[in-house]
Amino acid sequence: MHFQPFIAFFVLLGQCLYSNDHSSLTQTEILVPEEFGDFNQADIEETYSLGPIILMVFFLAVAIDWAVGHYRLGWAQLLTVMIFTALVYTHHASQEFHEGNTVYQETEHDEVEENDEKFLFYLLVLLVFSFGLAIDWYFRYTTKVHTGVSASQTSHKRHLEERLLIGQGLFGEDVLERHLPQKNLKIFTATWNMNGKKDLPERLDDFLFPLGTESAQDLYVIGVQEGCPYRQEWESRLQRTLGHRYVLLHSAAHGVLYLSLFIRRNLIWFCSEVECATVTTRFFPMIKTKGAVAASFTFFGTSFLFINSHFAAGDSKLKKRIQNYKKIIKDLQLPKNIPDTNPTYSDPDDVTSRFDEVFWFGDFNFRLSKSRSEVDSILENLPENDMRSLLQYDQLSEEVTKGSIFKGFKEAEIQFRPTYKFDIGSDDYDTSKKQRAPSYTDRVMYKSRNQDDIHVLKYGSCTLMRQSDHKPVFGLFRVKVRPRPDNITLTV
Repeated sequence: MHFQPFIAFFVLLGQCLYSNDHSSLTQTEILVPEEFGDFNQADIEETYSLGPIILMVFFLAVAIDWAVGHYRLGWAQLLTVMIFTALVYTHHASQEFHEGNTVYQETEHDEVEENDEKFLFYLLVLLVFSFGLAIDWYFRYTTKVHTGVSASQTSHKRHLEERLLIGQGLFGEDVLERHLPQKNLKIFTATWNMNGKKDLPERLDDFLFPLGTESAQDLYVIGVQEGCPYRQEWESRLQRTLGHRYVLLHSAAHGVLYLSLFIRRNLIWFCSEVECATVTTRFFPMIKTKGAVAASFTFFGTSFLFINSHFAAGDSKLKKRIQNYKKIIKDLQLPKNIPDTNPTYSDPDDVTSRFDEVFWFGDFNFRLSKSRSEVDSILENLPENDMRSLLQYDQLSEEVTKGSIFKGFKEAEIQFRPTYKFDIGSDDYDTSKKQRAPSYTDRVMYKSRNQDDIHVLKYGSCTLMRQSDHKPVFGLFRVKVRPRPDNITLTV
């Protein structure tokens, strides 16, 4: 949503409400020349200064930018340009009035000079902010990462889709076997709460190619929460690490929630249009720090849904996290135009029921129901890769068993230590005054319409990533793919 028109409306509304005299925009009372004689003060309509209102609106704009974790002051600058344009206009009108009033010129010459200085100051600020806004927009446009599909690739894909629509069966059994002989798609899914850090590692090998995983998957799906301010730069680092064999299939954001999908270049032709939807779970919808961003598409004859989400934080917010989950599955509006491959199983109140394969990952913020000292004691005596004595206190596992959340979903066996909360730059759990208990806040869940379609190859954490207070968590999966039925076509 763009807020500039609404802010402009409220500022102009405030000007109308608080000042009938446009020249009194920064004055608190009406100046009456002596030649008009005595006036009853009750007959003079009191005016109010719009200056404090302008400052309040501007600082509110900056505060909202800061709250959502974006260094995105473009529209705050635009607001400032609009404000100082109004001030320049009103001072110009005031100056014309003063020039026509000889009494005022004779008695208030010093104040006129002061107003001229204010006029020049406002004009200078207007020019500075206009210049800054132009630079901001220029760099936003010129630094976009062109890692997606090229024009020639788009044309080629449309050509393939058109041939499919006229019945040439480009997504049939023989084509599937030619490009994927095992009829499986290898998917790497990762989630990372970045804690809003600006300093990105030059390469992301420790994130995308953690120890024990192969470096060549068919599809990489990356979800981050509290993402860094430079989303384009983040995607550029992902692309640089993956190399030219992969293209950015789709990228989406919901505030500081980012979702990026990279696919092997030779497989992009067999994907439908990627559709995206978002849900916010905050009380104020414009604050997009909690909620979900999702992307869906059909690959050959199998439909996929990927959801990246961030639930409510806090040890005592268990019910709120469950409410976040229920709101997301109900409010995510997918698919939009791409037909469901098997509508028999679809539930209008559950987005996860409308796809063959679903992967839901993110910072779910579920905690361990133990104190810090108790968790530390368990961690000290844990056998290698055996986390069962710790996971028996995991809130998420308990709620899944009860059936109150992630119905029909599975999670691979956890054989890694809790991924939250670390001292940034180290492998030490929280040493601050709060001494937060380590927890498995970051998870990857999966669900399939067909049993055994999804096979887990590896589930772990990226222990070498120390830039945030969270460790990334990844899942490596092999997913069965089916040819496209004759009655399902791509949307051109």
